[in-house]
Amino acid sequence: MRATLTILLVAAIAAHAQFGTIVGTVTDRESGEPVIGASVRLSGLPQGATSRRDGSFVVRRVPVGSVRLIVTAVGYHPAEYVATVTSGDTLRVRIELSSESITSAAVVVSAARRVQSVQEVATSVSLVDARSIAERAMTRLDEALRYVPGVVVTGSQVSIRGSSGFSYGLGSRVLLLIDNFPALSADNGDMSFDALPIADVERIEIVKGAGSALYGTSALGGVVNVITRDASPAPELRVRALGGLWTLPRFDTWRYRDDPPRLGAVDASASTTLGALQMLVAGGYRSDDSYRSFNDSRRWYTFGKATYDLGAASQLKLIAQYAADDRANWLNWRSLRYATLPPATTDTTDRVDSRKLLVGLEERTIWSTALFTTLRGSLFRTWYTNTIPPDSAGHVSADATQYTGELQASYQATERFNLTTGISATLNAVESPYTQGRRTQTIASLYAQAEYRFGDRTTATLGARADNVSTERDASGVQLSPKLGITYRLDERTTLRASIGRAFRAATLTERYAALRFAGFTVGINPSLRSEIGWSAEIGALHTTSIGGREWSFDAAAFVARMDDLIEPQFVVDTTAEIRFVNISRALLPGIELVVRGWLWGDIVGIESGATLMAPRDLVENATLRFRHNVQWNTRVLVNLSQRLRANADYRFLSRVERIDDRIVQLGLVPDGDKRVPIHILDLRLLWDVPIAVPLRLTLNVRNALDYYYAEYIGNLGPTRQVSLQAEWTVR
Repeated sequence: MRATLTILLVAAIAAHAQFGTIVGTVTDRESGEPVIGASVRLSGLPQGATSRRDGSFVVRRVPVGSVRLIVTAVGYHPAEYVATVTSGDTLRVRIELSSESITSAAVVVSAARRVQSVQEVATSVSLVDARSIAERAMTRLDEALRYVPGVVVTGSQVSIRGSSGFSYGLGSRVLLLIDNFPALSADNGDMSFDALPIADVERIEIVKGAGSALYGTSALGGVVNVITRDASPAPELRVRALGGLWTLPRFDTWRYRDDPPRLGAVDASASTTLGALQMLVAGGYRSDDSYRSFNDSRRWYTFGKATYDLGAASQLKLIAQYAADDRANWLNWRSLRYATLPPATTDTTDRVDSRKLLVGLEERTIWSTALFTTLRGSLFRTWYTNTIPPDSAGHVSADATQYTGELQASYQATERFNLTTGISATLNAVESPYTQGRRTQTIASLYAQAEYRFGDRTTATLGARADNVSTERDASGVQLSPKLGITYRLDERTTLRASIGRAFRAATLTERYAALRFAGFTVGINPSLRSEIGWSAEIGALHTTSIGGREWSFDAAAFVARMDDLIEPQFVVDTTAEIRFVNISRALLPGIELVVRGWLWGDIVGIESGATLMAPRDLVENATLRFRHNVQWNTRVLVNLSQRLRANADYRFLSRVERIDDRIVQLGLVPDGDKRVPIHILDLRLLWDVPIAVPLRLTLNVRNALDYYYAEYIGNLGPTRQVSLQAEWTVR
């Protein structure tokens, strides 16, 4: 692998890089008005631009030859434009976009670590754009994932197509990235969604299925990549403010206060471009009294992003984020009768102070018309402590840091052949009383993925990654993760895909070494944990057609995953509440998925609907796999009442979890912990674009409008009805 990289770099330096420039405008096809904030990307290359107030854009450092522009904008159908660039020249183009409220963005970067259209990807990919996030008045990004077909969020744990059950946030089987930088904690391997800059997200890409061939550990079930927006070409200020309340519950024993609990949030960001420097700074604060007693939280974050053009063929990007979370600390309800109250023995003065810091630096260089490299490094640090004194039994604290470094090269050997290859290293370091001091884990990796296009219809992808995992003095050996994918373009409207791949997840330091007691549970260590292993395969089709003069899209997939040595918390002694993380072998997760988007009645009523049906099995116990939903169904209806007034409705359904760990209930650790029902959630919202000089949008949002009561996980009441009003201003 090192020899391959050396050859590529030497060849690149020996070559004479030749570039041109593309200057253009993006306009609305019907009105001719400029489209502001359109994203213009070069397929397969790292460059891009954002359209200005007059719709203009400039893409520099464009290699000579034929290139393909992929243009996307919120509220418009994606467009592609093929251009031929000559050395030293400036090519001028005009791109027209057709309005389309229901569509998925045509460009993704997570599936193959380079810019591609959705039709070129051999695995299922879902996207959540900035409009969907803003319209749903979300304060945390994990809320956005709840509306994605095949994705289930339990607490803060994300499961893609049943890959995860529930283990109180430990050991995510889905990799989280922020602008391609890893963001899983070094100790628990969990996601910290409260740290993400929700108001400045351009889109979220969800890659479903085994992703270790390119990303390594934790991509067992898939990858979630949060892409933040680029700085505006001209000075821009965005402000979002939200205020709301939780309605009082219908049951008297659930009413822990006489007045409705309140919540609020404010986010602000400013961005501009000064010559070669693009800058974006943002920050936010949210306060929530909670629908449950002693469950209030106060959170704030800051975020910065800067890119600097080092020259004609090189760019430097820096991102930095810091977030803090102060919240109450209890886990399960007192009982179903008192579902909004903590157990009677809870120390209600105990609070959690959690902080996160992410710093990432990336340098991209175009060495020749055929090759570019990306060098990135990052630090992700998390601090966690509670207010119980350190010398007391209930004290919990941890200081964990993940260091990563990576060099990636993408080589377009011919018009039909592309090679992506790289090396990376990760160091996880944890200092905590419950891990008995300092613990470390190192991962060294090599990977390569080749894509070859046969004719104009078929593209084959073959890749593999080797990861050497060492935890403390235990060298776990090398994990090899191959992947094969094929796409076949049947015609201009239909693309078929198939893929198969292997993935793994190394046990986290907490799963191996944590020894603590919390909320009635005693957790014991298990240093001999093995890595989780999984194979997943799918076949699918993406089809667009015209119905009633409007475009509809259909995305269907059949999939299956086989997982071995899954790590789950298990009781090891039936007479006590002691839990250890152990390997459970042989799970099978087959299923089908269908997503439909289109307009039912002209431009007035639109619909997005996605269903996932699964049959997850524990092959050892010959029973349904614990903590999984067999059926998930999401439907969104959009109604355009007028040019400035719209109404939206979201319905989410999850079938009743068939199996839990009954010993939690039998040992009396969580009273009524076996109470569970199917989940039916209806969200309603009304959006009004106020006709004033400064663009203002008001959104009235009613979440869980029917005030449906359910347990999201064992002994934990799900969010009740919430009513909020959101205002968004954009000043350019």
